[in-house]
Amino acid sequence: MQHPLDINPDHLCQRLQQALDGMGERVGPDLALAVERLCQSVAQESRAAIGPRVAVALADVQADLATLVAALLADPALDESEGEDSATALIAARLGRQEQRDVQRLLEAIERLRGWEAGYPEPQDDGQREYWRRLLLAGARDARAVLIDLAYRLEGMRALGEEPDEARRRRFAGMTLAVHAPIAHRLGLGQIKWELEDLAFRHLEPTTYVEIARLLDERRTSRESYLVQVEQKLNHALLQAGIRAEVYGRPKHIYSIWGKMRRKQLSFEELFDVRALRVQVDSVTDCYAALSVVHELFRPISSEYDDYIARPKPNGYQSLHTAVEADEGKVVEIQIRTERMHAFAEFGVAAHWRYKGGGGGENPFDMQVESLRRGLSRGEIRPLAAPMVYAFTPNGELVELPAGATVLDFAYRIHTHLGHRCRGAKVNGQIAPLKTEVANGDTVEVLTHKEPAPSREWAHAKSGFLRSASSRAKVRNWFAQFDREDARERGRLICERLYRRFSMDAPARRQLLEALGVNSDDQLFLAVGHHRIAPETLQAAARGQLGAAADRSARPPREEPAVGEPLPEPPGGRSLVIENQSIDGLKVIPAKCCNPQPGERVMAFLSRSQGYKLHRPDCRNLAHLAGQYPERVLPVEWPGAEDRSG
Repeated sequence: MQHPLDINPDHLCQRLQQALDGMGERVGPDLALAVERLCQSVAQESRAAIGPRVAVALADVQADLATLVAALLADPALDESEGEDSATALIAARLGRQEQRDVQRLLEAIERLRGWEAGYPEPQDDGQREYWRRLLLAGARDARAVLIDLAYRLEGMRALGEEPDEARRRRFAGMTLAVHAPIAHRLGLGQIKWELEDLAFRHLEPTTYVEIARLLDERRTSRESYLVQVEQKLNHALLQAGIRAEVYGRPKHIYSIWGKMRRKQLSFEELFDVRALRVQVDSVTDCYAALSVVHELFRPISSEYDDYIARPKPNGYQSLHTAVEADEGKVVEIQIRTERMHAFAEFGVAAHWRYKGGGGGENPFDMQVESLRRGLSRGEIRPLAAPMVYAFTPNGELVELPAGATVLDFAYRIHTHLGHRCRGAKVNGQIAPLKTEVANGDTVEVLTHKEPAPSREWAHAKSGFLRSASSRAKVRNWFAQFDREDARERGRLICERLYRRFSMDAPARRQLLEALGVNSDDQLFLAVGHHRIAPETLQAAARGQLGAAADRSARPPREEPAVGEPLPEPPGGRSLVIENQSIDGLKVIPAKCCNPQPGERVMAFLSRSQGYKLHRPDCRNLAHLAGQYPERVLPVEWPGAEDRSG
């Protein structure tokens, strides 16, 4: 069989012209001539003539006109410098309006895919590899773009041996094996899948590849002779049963052989599918009838039987698989399928171009791939309504997000703390608002505050800041914790002021906890801070525990003074003393608004982060603070004030 790279470019263009002729009236003589001129132009620019090869491969599965033209125009070797007289311009002028749009969209999709593939970072993590497969599927938006990309990837693998740089060869082969071959498998493109795998394996594990190839070649004569005997015997039995069938040897794929040897820990001689036959029949009924003939003729190995007709694989693959002990006790693996099943196994979604009604039925299938398959089977260009999008971090890692997610969702997806600190983002190097939606392939850099500073508005779905419910839950949790800490601090200040007013020691505090039905100081602080226990209830409980002595020692609450009037000092109460610029271990700072001097009458306001701030009693700011936070205003004295007053 002639290798694809050995086919003359002129012959490729002739085959493409024949495919165009088969499209009938949709392709007039002017358009056919323009396509032929484009094919010749590409073939002359590139010795490998990749574009024509890809177009011919797609024509062999009855691809539509837009796909063939896009495949030619996507050739990197194409020279666009000929202006209005170029083959590209001539084709564009002769295509219908819808086909022009189709070609343009396909070319844009292929350009996107190639741009992402150029930045492939060779991830070692299986999760990242899976994200790359999903990115290419979701980002293509049209199954035909994926098929064109896979066809170009296959041509690149066939010619990879000409690349002198080993590192580039290994990188290209590594991405092919990790990303493109699994995509081909999901689309059911068996023929492309196995060739991509074998070619990639040849460059990544050359020693193992050569050894398996040698073992296959050494035993080829005896194996083929044996299979001819089994094939003739099976053909005769099927004919006797009145079943029209074609029986032939099944190709051996080196990568799949190696994978099965490693997975099942078998030697080469122990593999079943080294000796393999395929039986192709006319109908599903004939499949089961042929299976019955096989099992009557040879002893079946029950553990190796799989019915993929009744239970198709997720990618839509259907066939009957069995293994039997044939002549001389040797194991032979046999696959039984219809022509339609075989076409799907080899060409996958592309087979829908030949079999318009075919498909995998109601099989569970990945949503993205199923959408691509449906669009392809109808010959439609339709945007892929993927449920997820995939965006890059600045270091090249992919992040999976729900469709419609914002850059703020992106930050929360990476880490909760990063989301809390997010103040903005750069998308593809450009500053973007927090509500900016992330698209497939975007590179998002999160800009942050030094400290967490989320907004309560983020937690509301209608605000548009966060698409993900989990991200909104993280915001709500942060504010719940913040409010809890704020309530605890507020309750602590109220309780400690009460303790000082009533001169409550540790046993008295424990009695107070019991009277209020709480188990710890922390629970009391939270209950008071959340207003579940009112200050009046707290004071009543204290008086009930301490009796009349508490009434005599307690200072009555002071009324809020008018702004500008000096705050009255509490009668009979003890003032805290400023010692070494601190009170009870907290720093003391003179307030800038009134700047009290040592020795002057002062009041202290307990701030949340800067300790005590000293104010003059007639300070307007202090009067305002005392009205909002009376529990934080405390009487204080400078050291030695009592001696001076005496």
